[in-house]
Amino acid sequence: MNFSCGCLFDKKVKEPRFKKSKYFEDLSASFAINFKNEQLGAHYSWLVQLRKPLNVKQPYIEATFENPVTEDEPIKVPAVQLTSEEGFDQPRYYFLSPALGALDCKLYNIKITAYTDKSKSKVIAEHENQLLSRINAESCVKTEFMERMNAAAKHAEWETKQ
Repeated sequence: MNFSCGCLFDKKVKEPRFKKSKYFEDLSASFAINFKNEQLGAHYSWLVQLRKPLNVKQPYIEATFENPVTEDEPIKVPAVQLTSEEGFDQPRYYFLSPALGALDCKLYNIKITAYTDKSKSKVIAEHENQLLSRINAESCVKTEFMERMNAAAKHAEWETKQ
C-alpha cells in the first residue's frame, strides 16, 4: 500500500532509492511531518554516513534542499555530526531543515556538499539524491493524515501476518 495524502500520482513516479557516492551513503531520508495543528507542517530530514575519509581536519558539510515555496532560493542546512556511546564505524551526519512553508506531491532535489572548511572556498565532495513527497500540505489536513496513516499501519500489520 502506497501512502499518500492529497496526492494523485502517475504510475511512472518511482520512490527514489538510497544512494552511495564516493564519500557518502544515504541511511535515511524523509519529510518529518508535524501534525500538531490541523494544517500540516513539514521538515526535510536526512541521515548519511561517510564512506571514505575526507582527509581534512574539520570539513564543513551542508545540505542543500529544494525550496517548495521559492525554487530559486534553496534551503541550506549545516550538518550535525552524530555521536554514539558505542561509536559508529564511520562518521554519520544529520540534516534537519527549518519548517517548510509548503509541500507538494513531487520529487524534491537534495544535495550534500563537503568543503575543506567553513569558508566554503573549495569543494571536496558532493552527494545528490531526490526525496518524494507523498503529502500536499495545503490539501491534506491532520484528520485525513491520521486516518491514512492508521490505514497504512493496519495494512502493513496485515501483510506481516500473511
